[in-house]
Formats: sequence, C-alpha cells, structure tokens
Amino acid sequence: MEKEYVVVIGGLNVDIAGLSGPNYREKDSNIGQVSINVGGVGQNISHNLTKLEIPTYLISVYGDDNFGHIAKTECEKNNMNLEYSKCIDRTGNSIYLYVNDDKGDLVTAINDMNIIKYITPEFLKERLDFINQAKIVVIDCNISKEAIEWLAQNVTAPIFIDPVSVAKVDRIENILGQIDTLKPNEHEVEILTGVKVIDEDSARKAAQILNEKGLKNVFVSLGAQGILCSRNGEVALVKPLAKKIVSTNGAGDCSMATIVWSRFSYGDALPLKEVGLFTQAAASINLESPCAVSPELSVRNIILRAQENVAEVVTK
Repeated sequence: MEKEYVVVIGGLNVDIAGLSGPNYREKDSNIGQVSINVGGVGQNISHNLTKLEIPTYLISVYGDDNFGHIAKTECEKNNMNLEYSKCIDRTGNSIYLYVNDDKGDLVTAINDMNIIKYITPEFLKERLDFINQAKIVVIDCNISKEAIEWLAQNVTAPIFIDPVSVAKVDRIENILGQIDTLKPNEHEVEILTGVKVIDEDSARKAAQILNEKGLKNVFVSLGAQGILCSRNGEVALVKPLAKKIVSTNGAGDCSMATIVWSRFSYGDALPLKEVGLFTQAAASINLESPCAVSPELSVRNIILRAQENVAEVVTK
C-alpha cells in the first residue's frame, strides 16, 4: 500500500460515445465516430489522478457482465487500484450512452447506473479504516444521499465533492460544513445558495455564502467565463484556456482531479490563483481531446500550459 494516496468513491461506467462529424442534424442519422471507453465521474477523476502521478484507489462497484470485465481490465491497465471495489454477481455494469454535436457539446445522454445502489453505508463501513488513512477522499455525487451523509459523518480525511449534476446536488445540502472542497457549476451553486449566478459578481456572492457555511474551498465552474476560486476571502477568476473544443465530456472531472492534485502535491501553500490556473490548464488539454481523459494530460503539460497563460488570472 502507498504511504500517501487518494481515495475516490463513485461511479465506474462504460461510456458509449457518439461524436458527430460536421453539420450535426437533430433527429437524423449523423456521420461521425462511435467509441466505447471506461468512464463515470469517479473513474474519470481517478484516471486523471493516475496520469498526474497520484497513487489512487477507486472504491466502486462493477458488473459481472462483459461491460464489467471491460471496466475492470481498463482500470487496471490505467494504473487505478480496484482492491477496495467489488464485482456484483448477476448484475450488469453501469453504462453511459451519449451523443455530442459537431461543436463537441452534449446533445443527449442516457445513463443506466442502477448498480451504484450497492455502494451503501454498510459497503463503505467495511472499508472505512482504509478510507480514513487517505490524504484526500473524493466523493462523486452519483452515490446515494444516504451514503454521502454517512461518509460525511465518519470520514476524518479532507472531503472533496463533485456535485455531478443539478439533479444530484441536493445530496450534499445537509453536509456543507463537513466538506473541505466543492466544485459546483453555476446551476448547482444556485440550488445550494439561492443566488442566481449570471456573472462574476454573483458567482463571488454564491461562493462567499458557501465559505460562510463552512466550506473551505469553492471552485465554481462558469463555462465560457472560466472558473471562480474562493477561499477565506481570497478570490480568483481564471478564464478558459482551450485553443479549440473537440469534446466537453470529462472536462469537469479533469478539473476536479487537478484541484486534488494541487492539494496533494502542494498542500495549502499554493496560492489560490495558481490552483485555478492549473485547473484551467488541465481542462483546456481535456477539451482539445475527443477522449473523456486526454492522452496528453500530464504534470509537465499542465505546468507548460499554465505558464503560457498567466495573464488570464483575475484577482480582487
């Protein structure tokens, strides 16, 4: 076992992706590319972390079908440790089916994640000692509200959370004061704070409310406006850095992994604006790739991209 490591608790999917060629047409057959890859928010974060040279254990569940075999094999090939995950007998693996248009934006998706119900407080209790020895614990809100609240009550390591979607953000509404770091988007943060985020000023107000509720670090994804970072009255906005956008799938997971990498590698010593800059640098590398986890992601490439774009940081 590694002396220092990160635990990620969340989904392990097989992604079936349809990427349209030029001239996407709604409700029509579009020429493009179809691929099958391992995905899921928890898995994507874990995969990104291993590419950033962080020892990572993914705690999840996978099926005993062909898709489950693909998921397990690919995770092991990508250096993710599944020692504390579990294969569920006579159960199909989690599958995420999605289509992106010619601009790389999501058009529609269907997720079949019924298997994740097996990540229960009882399942987690068997692994709690190992979880609490981690330097950082990342929770993907695809797991149930009951499981998330149990983790908040029992985990002593710093908790980082990705809300995943508007439909799932209410799973953390009762535990905000027990979260170290949160990465919501503008819609998710509105639900948590009641502040409609339409610009930088409203994002600052929403982030401040979360800080006052006990959240140490808040990173609000603002899409084309960038990412707003807030910690103890310190605020920084970092604009997007992507030179082109091939696919938006996985960009948020990459951002979360980079936030974790920054904390794991530098502790609290790294200025907030640098954390945001690294995060946007990593996201830009991801956005320029058709893959949910870019083959080009590395510590070296993040640092180089950040150095090229220092001027994109705005602080107040």
